[in-house]
Amino acid sequence: MQALKAVAGFRSLKTVIATASSARVLNLHALDLESPDDPDYAERPMFTHPVLNRAIIIKHNLHPSEAERRPNKRFNATKVIFPFDPADLNLGGQWLLVGQRNFLGALSRHLDYTDLPMDRDMAVLRILDKLPTLDPFLVRESLNQKKIDVGLCYYRFTKRDKAEMLGFVAGEIEALVRLCFGDAAANKERTERLSQLLLANQESAELEPLRETFRMKASEFSEAMFSWKAFLYYHWRSRALAPAIEATLTSISAIRAGRHERDELAFVARAKRLVGKSVALSWREIKQRLELYDTAFAALTDQRNPDQFRTFLANSSNQFLELGDRIGRLEQVVSFWGHRFGGKSMSRRSTDSVVDGMRDLLQALSLEIADRPSAPTVPLGLQTPSAPRLPPASEIAPLSRSAAVS
Repeated sequence: MQALKAVAGFRSLKTVIATASSARVLNLHALDLESPDDPDYAERPMFTHPVLNRAIIIKHNLHPSEAERRPNKRFNATKVIFPFDPADLNLGGQWLLVGQRNFLGALSRHLDYTDLPMDRDMAVLRILDKLPTLDPFLVRESLNQKKIDVGLCYYRFTKRDKAEMLGFVAGEIEALVRLCFGDAAANKERTERLSQLLLANQESAELEPLRETFRMKASEFSEAMFSWKAFLYYHWRSRALAPAIEATLTSISAIRAGRHERDELAFVARAKRLVGKSVALSWREIKQRLELYDTAFAALTDQRNPDQFRTFLANSSNQFLELGDRIGRLEQVVSFWGHRFGGKSMSRRSTDSVVDGMRDLLQALSLEIADRPSAPTVPLGLQTPSAPRLPPASEIAPLSRSAAVS
């Protein structure tokens, strides 16, 4: 178990938590401080060990100093952090990587599982580690598939995400506010209040007009709100992701023949084509799934018919796995490429770093290619700078509602 401390020149654990997204951080430490009296928190915990259930779990791009602990030669990992002092995150904490060498032994030395079922906690950690992100909706559906019951309070937005989503959600539901409360009562304050309630972690009696509009029983409404929140979250994330994907693809397309040997050139050329096709396909699938949501929501707000939207929300849980996985894989590509190659022109990168980077990127996308073939088996592609090998920017357009239904 290694220590994570505040060191000059590095961000403190407190800063990381304050600025991280919900897809990157699962902050059980904050949940323990903020929701200790929630019945679901104690009765349906994410982890059976109370110390692990107060940990901070982060999707982490590995640093060179951590290479020897890298699980399965991956370029990223799931880091579990145990704060030294719950009241002062600036002091740092101890950490280990899920799947590192002797992971089970390291966890057993740190936590006493004498009277607790360790198998369940290990199963949850392995599920989290396999996911591309810690997106709360993706996490929930992945655990549900394995019949691991966890309270809804564990699936939360970070404060940063909640603040950034507020304006987006208000714009999305303005028409719904008029439907629920009438044109005369619909105003900016009411729209913002409903947006805050939708993004909150607790249910509220103020959402009763919304339940009546949906014509739902109280037992159905909570689950429907969770599903709705998921689609609002994915819409918001896709908008933020679009320019980052475009910038990443532009950087990849800047890889030229330069100093590459013939076999290296063939490998990188094939990798570029595979990455481009994979990204474009994932983006089209994301767009298609969000279009289904837009169509159902339009039936509610434009046609004043809640049946289609209610049915959509009731049957949408499987969509979370697919949407969350697609968006998460693309965010993983953006995060990795920026971590590995950000801030420096690709023309100044060494041949080995480019080839290794492309190999790791293929691994992140679960794509296979012959590594460093002895002779090129496809057109080199990189010899002419103008050769189009990646999807055009028009295929990576933001998925706002107007774009999604066009």
